[in-house]
Amino acid sequence: MAMSDSAQKGRWGWGARFLLVLVLVTAGVLSWQAIQPWLQRPLQQIILQTDIPTSEKAALQAQLNDHLADSFFGADLQRIQQEVQHHPWVSDVKVSRIWPNRLMVEASEQIFIARWQGGGLINNKGELVLVEPGQVKGFSRLPILGGLEGSAWAMSQLYRQMSWLVERDDLIIVQLTMTHRGAVELYLRNGIVLVLGREQVLQRLKRLMKIYHSHLAAKAIAIKRIDGRYPYGVSVVWKEAS
Repeated sequence: MAMSDSAQKGRWGWGARFLLVLVLVTAGVLSWQAIQPWLQRPLQQIILQTDIPTSEKAALQAQLNDHLADSFFGADLQRIQQEVQHHPWVSDVKVSRIWPNRLMVEASEQIFIARWQGGGLINNKGELVLVEPGQVKGFSRLPILGGLEGSAWAMSQLYRQMSWLVERDDLIIVQLTMTHRGAVELYLRNGIVLVLGREQVLQRLKRLMKIYHSHLAAKAIAIKRIDGRYPYGVSVVWKEAS
Protein backbone atom coordinates (compact mmCIF):
# COMPACT_ATOMS: atom_id res chain seq x y z
CA MET A 1 0.00 0.00 0.00
CA ALA A 2 1.35 3.36 -0.96
CA MET A 3 2.09 5.75 1.92
CA SER A 4 -0.14 8.80 1.93
CA ASP A 5 1.29 12.27 1.26
CA SER A 6 0.53 13.40 4.82
CA ALA A 7 2.41 10.43 6.32
CA GLN A 8 5.43 11.13 4.13
CA LYS A 9 5.40 14.80 5.12
CA GLY A 10 5.17 13.81 8.79
CA ARG A 11 8.16 11.45 8.46
CA TRP A 12 10.23 14.09 6.72
CA GLY A 13 9.12 16.70 9.28
CA TRP A 14 10.33 14.61 12.21
CA GLY A 15 13.51 13.74 10.36
CA ALA A 16 14.27 17.42 9.72
CA ARG A 17 13.65 18.29 13.34
CA PHE A 18 15.91 15.50 14.54
CA LEU A 19 18.62 16.63 12.13
CA LEU A 20 18.27 20.24 13.33
CA VAL A 21 18.55 19.20 16.97
CA LEU A 22 21.58 17.06 16.16
CA VAL A 23 23.26 19.98 14.39
CA LEU A 24 22.55 22.36 17.30
CA VAL A 25 23.83 19.90 19.89
CA THR A 26 26.98 19.23 17.85
CA ALA A 27 27.55 22.97 17.40
CA GLY A 28 27.07 23.52 21.12
CA VAL A 29 29.54 20.79 22.03
CA LEU A 30 32.11 22.10 19.58
CA SER A 31 31.64 25.68 20.81
CA TRP A 32 32.01 24.55 24.44
CA GLN A 33 35.20 22.69 23.58
CA ALA A 34 36.48 25.74 21.72
CA ILE A 35 36.02 28.12 24.63
CA GLN A 36 37.36 25.73 27.28
CA PRO A 37 40.93 27.03 26.89
CA TRP A 38 39.62 30.56 27.52
CA LEU A 39 37.64 29.52 30.56
CA GLN A 40 40.63 27.77 32.11
CA ARG A 41 43.16 30.50 31.38
CA PRO A 42 44.45 32.42 34.43
CA LEU A 43 43.48 36.04 34.87
CA GLN A 44 45.76 38.45 33.13
CA GLN A 45 45.10 41.51 35.29
CA ILE A 46 43.19 42.68 38.36
CA ILE A 47 42.53 46.41 38.10
CA LEU A 48 42.21 48.27 41.40
CA GLN A 49 40.44 51.63 41.37
CA THR A 50 40.64 53.44 44.71
CA ASP A 51 41.70 56.71 46.33
CA ILE A 52 43.21 55.22 49.48
CA PRO A 53 46.81 56.30 50.32
CA THR A 54 49.42 55.18 47.78
CA SER A 55 51.28 52.82 50.11
CA GLU A 56 48.03 51.16 51.20
CA LYS A 57 46.92 50.84 47.58
CA ALA A 58 50.17 49.11 46.66
CA ALA A 59 49.76 46.62 49.52
CA LEU A 60 46.15 45.93 48.54
CA GLN A 61 47.12 45.44 44.89
CA ALA A 62 49.76 42.92 45.91
CA GLN A 63 47.13 41.06 47.92
CA LEU A 64 44.77 41.01 44.95
CA ASN A 65 47.48 39.74 42.62
CA ASP A 66 47.47 36.47 44.56
CA HIS A 67 44.23 35.74 42.68
CA LEU A 68 45.85 35.99 39.22
CA ALA A 69 46.15 32.21 39.22
CA ASP A 70 42.35 31.99 39.24
CA SER A 71 40.50 31.55 35.95
CA PHE A 72 38.12 34.15 34.57
CA PHE A 73 34.97 32.32 35.65
CA GLY A 74 36.65 30.43 38.47
CA ALA A 75 37.51 33.58 40.43
CA ASP A 76 35.33 33.88 43.56
CA LEU A 77 34.13 37.48 43.36
CA GLN A 78 32.39 37.36 46.73
CA ARG A 79 35.52 36.13 48.47
CA ILE A 80 37.63 38.83 46.81
CA GLN A 81 35.09 41.47 47.81
CA GLN A 82 35.19 40.33 51.43
CA GLU A 83 38.99 40.36 51.48
CA VAL A 84 39.11 43.94 50.20
CA GLN A 85 36.28 45.01 52.52
CA HIS A 86 38.40 43.98 55.53
CA HIS A 87 41.09 46.50 54.61
CA PRO A 88 40.90 49.33 57.20
CA TRP A 89 41.08 52.09 54.57
CA VAL A 90 38.25 50.69 52.45
CA SER A 91 34.59 51.56 52.94
CA ASP A 92 32.66 49.80 50.14
CA VAL A 93 33.74 47.39 47.39
CA LYS A 94 32.45 46.34 43.98
CA VAL A 95 34.09 43.49 42.00
CA SER A 96 33.21 42.72 38.37
CA ARG A 97 34.52 40.65 35.45
CA ILE A 98 35.84 42.25 32.27
CA TRP A 99 35.93 39.85 29.33
CA PRO A 100 38.06 38.01 28.50
CA ASN A 101 40.59 37.86 31.33
CA ARG A 102 40.45 40.77 33.77
CA LEU A 103 38.75 41.74 37.01
CA MET A 104 37.80 45.24 38.11
CA VAL A 105 37.88 46.05 41.84
CA GLU A 106 36.39 49.42 42.83
CA ALA A 107 37.09 50.29 46.46
CA SER A 108 35.81 53.54 47.96
CA GLU A 109 37.89 55.24 50.64
CA GLN A 110 36.78 55.58 54.25
CA ILE A 111 35.19 58.90 55.20
CA PHE A 112 36.34 59.87 58.68
CA ILE A 113 34.24 62.27 60.76
CA ALA A 114 36.17 62.32 64.05
CA ARG A 115 39.15 61.19 66.05
CA TRP A 116 38.61 58.78 68.93
CA GLN A 117 40.23 59.89 72.17
CA GLY A 118 41.43 56.37 72.95
CA GLY A 119 43.10 55.97 69.52
CA GLY A 120 41.80 55.45 66.01
CA LEU A 121 39.23 57.29 63.94
CA ILE A 122 35.46 57.10 63.54
CA ASN A 123 34.06 56.80 60.01
CA ASN A 124 30.72 58.05 58.70
CA LYS A 125 29.11 54.74 59.69
CA GLY A 126 30.09 55.22 63.32
CA GLU A 127 32.72 52.47 63.17
CA LEU A 128 36.03 52.76 65.01
CA VAL A 129 38.87 52.22 62.52
CA LEU A 130 42.58 51.88 63.27
CA VAL A 131 44.66 53.53 60.55
CA GLU A 132 47.82 55.61 60.37
CA PRO A 133 46.72 59.15 61.39
CA GLY A 134 49.48 60.81 59.37
CA GLN A 135 47.89 59.55 56.15
CA VAL A 136 44.42 60.96 56.91
CA LYS A 137 43.66 64.18 55.06
CA GLY A 138 42.66 66.97 57.45
CA PHE A 139 43.40 64.82 60.49
CA SER A 140 44.16 67.76 62.78
CA ARG A 141 40.85 69.44 61.91
CA LEU A 142 38.71 66.44 62.88
CA PRO A 143 36.82 66.77 66.18
CA ILE A 144 37.76 64.54 69.10
CA LEU A 145 35.19 62.15 70.57
CA GLY A 146 35.75 60.27 73.78
CA GLY A 147 33.63 57.89 75.81
CA LEU A 148 33.31 54.45 77.30
CA GLU A 149 34.83 51.46 75.54
CA GLY A 150 32.55 50.28 72.76
CA SER A 151 30.62 53.57 72.62
CA ALA A 152 32.12 54.96 69.39
CA TRP A 153 28.91 54.52 67.40
CA ALA A 154 26.72 56.05 70.12
CA MET A 155 29.08 59.01 70.52
CA SER A 156 29.18 59.59 66.76
CA GLN A 157 25.36 59.75 66.68
CA LEU A 158 25.32 62.13 69.64
CA TYR A 159 27.93 64.29 67.92
CA ARG A 160 25.78 64.54 64.76
CA GLN A 161 22.71 65.59 66.74
CA MET A 162 24.58 68.10 68.88
CA SER A 163 26.39 69.58 65.88
CA TRP A 164 23.03 70.28 64.29
CA LEU A 165 21.80 72.02 67.46
CA VAL A 166 24.79 74.40 67.76
CA GLU A 167 25.16 75.22 64.06
CA ARG A 168 22.35 77.81 64.27
CA ASP A 169 24.75 80.11 66.08
CA ASP A 170 27.71 79.24 63.83
CA LEU A 171 29.30 77.20 66.59
CA ILE A 172 31.54 74.21 65.89
CA ILE A 173 32.20 71.30 68.23
CA VAL A 174 35.91 70.46 68.48
CA GLN A 175 35.57 67.91 71.27
CA LEU A 176 32.75 65.85 72.74
CA THR A 177 33.51 63.69 75.77
CA MET A 178 31.59 61.42 78.12
CA THR A 179 33.22 60.53 81.41
CA HIS A 180 33.17 57.05 82.94
CA ARG A 181 30.19 58.25 85.01
CA GLY A 182 28.30 59.30 81.86
CA ALA A 183 28.66 63.08 82.17
CA VAL A 184 28.82 64.89 78.80
CA GLU A 185 30.85 68.00 77.98
CA LEU A 186 31.22 69.93 74.73
CA TYR A 187 34.23 72.02 73.75
CA LEU A 188 33.51 74.64 71.09
CA ARG A 189 35.94 76.21 68.65
CA ASN A 190 35.38 79.64 70.20
CA GLY A 191 36.77 78.31 73.50
CA ILE A 192 33.51 77.87 75.42
CA VAL A 193 32.88 74.62 77.33
CA LEU A 194 29.29 73.39 77.63
CA VAL A 195 28.51 71.13 80.61
CA LEU A 196 25.44 68.90 80.17
CA GLY A 197 25.73 66.22 82.85
CA ARG A 198 24.41 62.68 82.54
CA GLU A 199 20.66 62.93 81.92
CA GLN A 200 18.57 64.34 79.06
CA VAL A 201 21.66 65.82 77.46
CA LEU A 202 19.96 66.70 74.17
CA GLN A 203 17.07 68.44 75.90
CA ARG A 204 19.54 70.34 78.08
CA LEU A 205 21.54 71.39 75.05
CA LYS A 206 18.39 72.63 73.29
CA ARG A 207 17.48 74.77 76.31
CA LEU A 208 21.05 76.01 76.70
CA MET A 209 21.25 77.04 73.04
CA LYS A 210 18.00 79.02 73.28
CA ILE A 211 19.43 80.96 76.20
CA TYR A 212 22.76 81.36 74.41
CA HIS A 213 21.07 82.65 71.26
CA SER A 214 18.91 85.19 73.09
CA HIS A 215 21.21 86.36 75.89
CA LEU A 216 24.80 85.17 75.57
CA ALA A 217 25.91 85.12 71.91
CA ALA A 218 26.87 88.80 71.96
CA LYS A 219 29.06 88.17 75.03
CA ALA A 220 30.62 84.91 73.82
CA ILE A 221 34.15 86.29 73.78
CA ALA A 222 34.01 86.76 77.56
CA ILE A 223 32.48 83.35 78.38
CA LYS A 224 34.60 80.46 79.62
CA ARG A 225 32.00 77.87 80.61
CA ILE A 226 28.23 77.36 80.50
CA ASP A 227 26.59 74.79 82.79
CA GLY A 228 23.27 73.52 81.46
CA ARG A 229 22.45 71.02 84.21
CA TYR A 230 19.87 73.31 85.82
CA PRO A 231 16.16 72.61 85.19
CA TYR A 232 15.16 76.16 84.23
CA GLY A 233 18.33 77.98 83.26
CA VAL A 234 22.12 77.91 83.03
CA SER A 235 25.07 79.19 84.99
CA VAL A 236 27.93 81.04 83.30
CA VAL A 237 31.58 81.18 84.25
CA TRP A 238 33.20 84.30 82.83
CA LYS A 239 36.80 84.67 81.80
CA GLU A 240 38.94 86.63 84.21
CA ALA A 241 39.53 90.20 83.10
CA SER A 242 43.13 90.72 82.04
